Amino acid sequence: MAEVVKAVGLRGEVKLYPLLDFHADVLDSPFALWQDGSPVECRGYRPSGSCVAIRTAGIEDRNGAEAAVGRLVGFRRSDYLRPDFPRPPEGLPFRYLGRTVVLAAGGTVGEVVEVRWNGGQLLLVIAVDGREVLVPAVPPILRPDQGLDGDLVIDPPEGLLDVERD
Repeated sequence: MAEVVKAVGLRGEVKLYPLLDFHADVLDSPFALWQDGSPVECRGYRPSGSCVAIRTAGIEDRNGAEAAVGRLVGFRRSDYLRPDFPRPPEGLPFRYLGRTVVLAAGGTVGEVVEVRWNGGQLLLVIAVDGREVLVPAVPPILRPDQGLDGDLVIDPPEGLLDVERD
């Protein structure tokens, strides 16, 4: 969800660089975890340019903040579907990875191998016969899906999947 990239000030605040699945509301929840699985006990956060500055329990001074650089903050995949998880209405991108993409009209397209942020929308990178096809993860192309498993259904406009082979 985010990586600690810098110590800020003298009182243990650290700067988080948001990754693709960053959702600030998770920081204020019991679901935020350090990469080792220990809880992130948020004592407050604020915007800091394109990053987020955060104070947490266990990091009390500049030395502790500097030692935290490189640590990752995330959450357990299994917690994502819990009713009390602070999930954004549009969901989080990680849920697409590894899923099979099928056409609404029938037939399999391929598997999602990556999710990219392209300005105002997500793109699903789908492996198709040794090549990559980019499909916008927006309605009406991608059917609504908040799950973590099962097929993703797309209804692409004509020509979207027609990529010339080298």
